[in-house]
Amino acid sequence: MDVEDSFEESSNLSLPLETVSAASDQASPSFTVDQDQADASDNGVIRQLQQKITLLELKLADREESLREVKSENELLLSRQFSLEKIKDDNSAILFYTGFPSYGAMIKKMQYWKGERLGSQPYQEDENRKKPGPSRKLSFLNEFLLVLIRLKAGLFVQDLSDRFGVSISLVSRICITWINLLYYELKDIFPFPTQKLVCKNMQEESAEFATTRIILDCTELFIQRPSAMLAQSETWSDYKHHNTWKLLVGVTPNGQVSFLSDLWGGRVSDKQITRESGVLDLIERGDNIMVDRGFDIKDIGPEGVTVNMPPFLAGRDQLTAAETEETMTIASVRIHVERAIGRIKTYHILDGNLPNTLSPYAKQIATVCGLLTNFLPPLLTPANPKPLLSLLVT
Repeated sequence: MDVEDSFEESSNLSLPLETVSAASDQASPSFTVDQDQADASDNGVIRQLQQKITLLELKLADREESLREVKSENELLLSRQFSLEKIKDDNSAILFYTGFPSYGAMIKKMQYWKGERLGSQPYQEDENRKKPGPSRKLSFLNEFLLVLIRLKAGLFVQDLSDRFGVSISLVSRICITWINLLYYELKDIFPFPTQKLVCKNMQEESAEFATTRIILDCTELFIQRPSAMLAQSETWSDYKHHNTWKLLVGVTPNGQVSFLSDLWGGRVSDKQITRESGVLDLIERGDNIMVDRGFDIKDIGPEGVTVNMPPFLAGRDQLTAAETEETMTIASVRIHVERAIGRIKTYHILDGNLPNTLSPYAKQIATVCGLLTNFLPPLLTPANPKPLLSLLVT
């Protein structure tokens, strides 16, 4: 069979047109239904997604509104929070709250502890290296301010908690930590001065007592009555008719606090405190100690050390003219220790009765308050004024 015959046979095998058309009509309805169902399913999914998007947008708007309220409240709380920035330009406020004469003097003190930089430490700046534990609530300066306010203004812990926006427990921890730090640091900053340094700052009015190294006197701090009977007995002061701590204070002739003893019970005599406080171990041969009448320590002083003390009446009706003049001369110099003690008492944490809860830190508190007064201008201008730091170095 040739090719033409094969082509003709294949042409004769073609389906009729009606058959093809009928087959197409039977397949078309099934395909359309499936397509409609798919479109309806897609539309349902889209509507669900649109509803979810709308709901998420509403939630986001609600969260953004809540965030704005929190930020506004935070800004309000920060504006009410007490800070150094609010008082740094007011020297009278700085003096009232901190005891420092100015903001500059306070910053220099922080510079001494922190070094050249007052900013954050490297580990705080590195996002990949953070100090473990909770973040610091207050800056170093504001922590220092909080402690100074506690000491100088005598504000209660609850008050400081409200002012600085931190918990009461955190205020207590900050105070205890800083007071212990200051106790050690201030004693290093203000060591017992040498005779050469004392003479360098001697005033003309004290020239008659040129070898005076220290002026001594005791002061008493009222305390809450202890619960233990023995403690009540040891701290009872017949002079004050109250339970007290007794503190031996020593100053240079120009009024700078140079020695502060540990605290003793109010019943202990001034002489015993002087003997056991260690102040006599700091005195050298040729030095002179000036004390008040009744502060009889001549028999316990080191060899070669003299004691200037106003004369007694010793049963007489009055002093002689020479003794009266001597008394007035000594009193004109010795009064500076009373003025220095008066400065210490301006730290109002020492007002009233020191509570028993502060007894473990009473020594540190008294020492810190006493040495902080040395940042004030001297009671008497030195004969040859020199910057404070140069005197300390010398």
